[in-house]
Amino acid sequence: MKILTVGDSFTFGEELADRNNAWPFLLGDLLDAEVTNLAKPGSGNKRMIRYVVDYVATIERPDLVVVGWSSPGRMEFADEDGFFDLWPGYSGRAFMKEQPWRVDLLNYMDRHHNEQYLYKQYLLDVILLQSFLEQQNIRYVMLRTVGNEFYHNTYYKETKVTADLINVNTYLGWPNMGMAEWTNGCERGPGGHFLDEGHQRVANKINEHIRNLGWLS
Repeated sequence: MKILTVGDSFTFGEELADRNNAWPFLLGDLLDAEVTNLAKPGSGNKRMIRYVVDYVATIERPDLVVVGWSSPGRMEFADEDGFFDLWPGYSGRAFMKEQPWRVDLLNYMDRHHNEQYLYKQYLLDVILLQSFLEQQNIRYVMLRTVGNEFYHNTYYKETKVTADLINVNTYLGWPNMGMAEWTNGCERGPGGHFLDEGHQRVANKINEHIRNLGWLS
């Protein structure tokens, strides 16, 4: 079995002493599978969609795709220096020292972003990717970093018509649970990322869900 995973720093394994202990690789051990983990710290959801579609189209068809969705507030942009993600309140500006126009963009976003729009775009991203994977006949599991986060708690009811298009059988924990909730009480690094015990919990949760779906004996 070949597994493709995408996500942000929590899927990447940020702050782990050994990134081989990130949950995608632990899941691979549980399923006796080969894992390609394309997670990237700070990744927004549009980047994850791009990574999955490009991988399927140009490299190979995985047997399973696992998507660790990030905050709805993260948006991907691109300029002559490449792709980058920004979000309201972002403070990691080291990569923008030589690109002041990116700072201008961030400042504009901080002042003028529409929160409900960002949440609606997140829902559309989920629906878009699940539709692509179903059309390609590729099995998938989705989950997110935080279940009860600001955008969801504020705008879920107002966008429920769209949210109801999400496949609840393959979106683990939807609508109110995510990795943060499953790893409550686990040790965390200085940056707030759950460490080894938390990654094992997430891997176990996904493994259990896959087996409950009847995909494995």
